[in-house]
Amino acid sequence: MEALSKSRAKQLRALKLRKSREEQGLFVAEGPLLIEEAFKAAVFPRYVVFCPELIESTREKVEQLLERCKQEGVEVFETDAGEFMAASDTVNSQGILGVYGVPAWDLTALLARPSLTLLVLDNLRDPGNLGTIVRQAAAFDCGGLLLLKGCVDAYNHKAVRASMGGIFHVPVFGDLTPEDVMQKLTDAGVWPYVTGTRGQNAFTISYPPRTAFIIGGESEGVQPFWNARDVIQVGIPQTDKVESLNAAVAASILIAYRYQARQA
Repeated sequence: MEALSKSRAKQLRALKLRKSREEQGLFVAEGPLLIEEAFKAAVFPRYVVFCPELIESTREKVEQLLERCKQEGVEVFETDAGEFMAASDTVNSQGILGVYGVPAWDLTALLARPSLTLLVLDNLRDPGNLGTIVRQAAAFDCGGLLLLKGCVDAYNHKAVRASMGGIFHVPVFGDLTPEDVMQKLTDAGVWPYVTGTRGQNAFTISYPPRTAFIIGGESEGVQPFWNARDVIQVGIPQTDKVESLNAAVAASILIAYRYQARQA
């Protein structure tokens, strides 16, 4: 087993930055659970790094994963606690991480599916919320996430961690404009619905087989673009005790409702 080289250590530190992730087409998934979930999804790391000093609480699981890496021909590098924590984004690290290639999903093929639920995320800034949405998207068979410019990166360390492995199952498309998304949805015949606290009751609509929900961010909501277009507004009924639902909660409710209807 090789020691982590200075060049790879530098790369790991750089991958904490969005710019570096986009330039290199790589992201980090930290912890045994994420690496295990990636293997379940038949997604293999470019390489794995572990620190013997930090794996005490998960030693058995980490050793199993290292053996799996050996079987699959995945390179494994060992490093010390200082170097590992310089690349880590957690306070109490479990001492293992994998470096993965950002997948190149095909949006055209996705939009051609006869039955489809999409989430279009607008002004979503919190990586924990985005990761939670990715997790729920995997749970409720959401076809993919379309992230508009200004959203947090789905491959941010915290977002990946919050996805609990969902990031290896759900197609994510980023850096899109509302104009481009609207055109693509229209051309593909996918019906868009802007969600919020006003509009038609979201639970009284018979949604078409190919549906997209546009979800606004935590503080700003959706861009004026959507309200200026001929897009159906739907609202999730709630009390007046709070102004609005958390974006991840709203997205989860809607795709769970869609999933249940599609199973009926």
